[in-house]
Amino acid sequence: MPIELIRNRPETALELLRHVTGMPMPPFVAARVEAADCTQPGPIERRADSVVVVRDETGTAVLAVIVEVQLGRDAGKRFSWPVYVATLRSQHKCDTAEEMVTTIQDFDYLGEKYFSHWLDKGREEGRAEGEINSILMVLDARGLEISDEARERIRQCEDLSQLSTWVRRAATVTSADDLFA
Repeated sequence: MPIELIRNRPETALELLRHVTGMPMPPFVAARVEAADCTQPGPIERRADSVVVVRDETGTAVLAVIVEVQLGRDAGKRFSWPVYVATLRSQHKCDTAEEMVTTIQDFDYLGEKYFSHWLDKGREEGRAEGEINSILMVLDARGLEISDEARERIRQCEDLSQLSTWVRRAATVTSADDLFA
């Protein structure tokens, strides 16, 4: 049995680990098989800063992500974080990852990566709204009647290129409906 090989020669576990992962082994004097009992003597409460669980269409967990914000160095965390991963993996029966947000650069990256989309979308919506208002003001200033249908079509348009075309046309058309010709 393979486990007997490990029990009889514990160095085999290290050799396999190095072979499979490429991970260098630390210098050591001895490798021993010790108690395999992984239970803890008393209940220990561990809470992550945040946990995100991704579920498929059936509601089954397919990924759990532990998010930890660390504003300072804490050498003990490298021993407790793996417990979070193992516990969540066991609870949700899915792949689990842990990510640390540790520096101002991380926060800047998150802001740029995730919130810039919303800023860009807001800017684009703002430009579209400005173009829509320009079209309606030009038509109104020229004394042209704008039907409810034309007004709604203009307000619903999100295509900046189309709206720019309509702004230019608004200055020369003889009716609001001519914008769409």
